[in-house]
Amino acid sequence: MKKKSHLDKLAIKYKSDKFGSHYYTPIYERYMESKKSEKINILEIGIGGYVPGKKYTDKYKGGESLRMWKDYFSKGKIIGLDIVEKKLKLGKRVEIFKGSQRNSKVLSDIVKKYKKFDFIVDDGSHLYKDVIFSFKSLFNNLKDGGYYFVEDTQASYIREFGGDGAYLKNKNTIINYFKDIVDKINHKEIENPFYKIDSIAKNVTEIHFYHNMIVVKKDKNVEKSNILKNNKRTVSGKNAIKIRKIFKFIKYLYFHLKGKCNYFLDYFKI
Repeated sequence: MKKKSHLDKLAIKYKSDKFGSHYYTPIYERYMESKKSEKINILEIGIGGYVPGKKYTDKYKGGESLRMWKDYFSKGKIIGLDIVEKKLKLGKRVEIFKGSQRNSKVLSDIVKKYKKFDFIVDDGSHLYKDVIFSFKSLFNNLKDGGYYFVEDTQASYIREFGGDGAYLKNKNTIINYFKDIVDKINHKEIENPFYKIDSIAKNVTEIHFYHNMIVVKKDKNVEKSNILKNNKRTVSGKNAIKIRKIFKFIKYLYFHLKGKCNYFLDYFKI
């Protein structure tokens, strides 16, 4: 059996489900260990304290992961967000905000105070709309080199959470949203001058899929293509160069529109 790491032991100490019920702590340690002694900011969405059989949490319970992060990052600032007000005594380095992860004001308040984060962990509702809203709202507030973690992605396959275990290409699942980021990382290699490059494409260099977890690295995505320029092949030679460029543009437009039709047909599962 593999020897338990520092973070594994802390999860066990504070009874966090990040080790045991899940095996997230070995994954976290791969990305966090180098900064465990630095003055980092870590934001975790979802604090826990759920009452069995009830749809609410106890305001005096939860915070197991926050305690774990506090011990692991001995100089770090730990920020928590939960939809339920929490009355937990966790010390000066821990601050808890109340609000939904889809509440733009509370997310703005957190960002306004802490500016940038080294790590963001989404252990909130696990619902597609909530997860994607938080990701889009917060990702740019990671520091370059920082990581965004999405837990419990099995929700993508479970109907109770809005998932779809029957049609695995359903675009409205967490897994499929993040699968599309693979294309964004490679945006300079996409032979389509009509392809829209967004902020995510410009600022993601890595995405890792694990059992029930996704990890996204924020960094400047600046590596150039060795084949394409501005998402198209250049027209070489000197003969009839303008006419050839026009024909190539028409060709790209045709394939772009064909691709749009394919998206349409796939959407309606035709």
